[in-house]
Amino acid sequence: MNKLKLFVLALSLGTAAQAQTLQDANRKTENERYDLARKDYQKLVQADPTSVENAFFFGNFYALIGEKDSAITMWRKAGSIDLEDKLGMVAAAKALYFQGDTTTAGQQFCEIIKKTKRKNPVVYHRIAETYATGPLKNLKLAESYLRDAIRLDSKNLDAYVLLGDVLLAQSSSNASQATEQYNNALAIDPNSAKVIVRKAQIYQRVQNYKLANEEYKKAQAADPNYAPAYRQNAELNILFDQYAAAIESWEKYLKLNDTDEARYRYASSLFGGKQYCDVLPQVERIEKNGFTNLYTKRMLFYSLYECNEAGDSLKYVRALDESNNFLKIVPKDKIISTDYKYRGMIYDKLGQEDKTIEQYYLAASIDTAKAAEYLSDIAKLYSEKKDYPKLIEVYTKKMDQYPSKMEAIEYYDFGRAYYFGPKDYKMADSIFGRLVAMNPAFAGGHFWQARARVQLDLNPKTRTYLAQPQYEAFLAALTPEDIASGSYKAYIIEASKYLGDYYVNSPMKDKAKADAMWNKVLELDPEDPQAKAYFKK
Repeated sequence: MNKLKLFVLALSLGTAAQAQTLQDANRKTENERYDLARKDYQKLVQADPTSVENAFFFGNFYALIGEKDSAITMWRKAGSIDLEDKLGMVAAAKALYFQGDTTTAGQQFCEIIKKTKRKNPVVYHRIAETYATGPLKNLKLAESYLRDAIRLDSKNLDAYVLLGDVLLAQSSSNASQATEQYNNALAIDPNSAKVIVRKAQIYQRVQNYKLANEEYKKAQAADPNYAPAYRQNAELNILFDQYAAAIESWEKYLKLNDTDEARYRYASSLFGGKQYCDVLPQVERIEKNGFTNLYTKRMLFYSLYECNEAGDSLKYVRALDESNNFLKIVPKDKIISTDYKYRGMIYDKLGQEDKTIEQYYLAASIDTAKAAEYLSDIAKLYSEKKDYPKLIEVYTKKMDQYPSKMEAIEYYDFGRAYYFGPKDYKMADSIFGRLVAMNPAFAGGHFWQARARVQLDLNPKTRTYLAQPQYEAFLAALTPEDIASGSYKAYIIEASKYLGDYYVNSPMKDKAKADAMWNKVLELDPEDPQAKAYFKK
């Protein structure tokens, strides 16, 4: 064999080995083995600093894991290696796009396409990838470029997959076009686990557990080493409360990818499924290894609160400490209302009511969608303490700001707060009136509005029997079950006495109705002195 042939053979073998190594790094990325993939990319870039492809995919890796600045740096490097390399040109423009200079990047993309005479499928594919995954997405343009890429290279499985993703993102309620592209990809490689997983996700979106689960199992059979098939199958099972199956899938995932990052995803999935007692050992393990961020801290203090059925005060103290640690590291714009709510619940368990209320008010202040809910939580605390002035203050705020979110039971407590607190019977009457309008079938609303009106009409010289309609409505609203339960006995007697007096002493005198009312009193209490006196007279 001559020297030229030997040189060509060595070059081809070296290129194949490098491609295989890059393929391995990309494969590890797809399998979510990010720690190993990072090391592979670093070795590739160090071993061959002149490879545009290595630097480009290393940039893609950084973008995937959320390290945007490192991604931009690596794409710039790819663009500087060979100024005539078309992938390098795309990389340089992609760096600009991710920096936020989308106009210049778009102009450069158009120039690159012109330079390739619109015949380079890789250029179309990687430009489309930028528009599909960049901070400012342009899905329509991504779709157009992907169709051009596929027109030029009908065997590009990844382009079909990305096109399916783009179509699904544009129309999440109609997955038929995306499914068509995934099927095109499967026609190229029927055993592509990542494509089968995407079809499973479509079924998962429409809450079809059976078909989604079948597709995940199919992906696992096609490639038993494709870790995301197990993770996403586990998350499906968590979603449908199939916890035993979820744990089994997670265990298989962790056998393929037992890293802190993987266990973080495991903990996050368990947390999403409210399996708080299972979350704790996972978070504690990765934090011990130094894997800590605001989400691990959040999961930790929420889970310490939730996984405490015995009500261990020391565990609540630890939860509070962890919540303080969380607040030390979380940027202000990353705090969510439930962070304050959980702190409030922890303080409540520790008997620190003032701090509980303070935290609930903080929660309400940063989340208008849930503010009414948090005001209700505050009201419950004041109701338990019978702090009527504060209870009135909270319910007034909720009624004024979120009238549609006021519930019947809240109007009930609100009216009673006016009745028993400042004894403002006019306001009590008004609030109970709102309760009656909201739920006319609730007998208690009529009864308490009647009581408020009794207090407004005490003077026997000017009495107008203001409460008569409400007591009548109260008796009419009682069901046979209410009466049979005996729980309304005292209230029925009170209403019947009032109405008995009304039919005797008001201008609407009616002896038959008066007799009926006083007989009702005697039926419930044969020794009632007022009823006895009425009939004796």
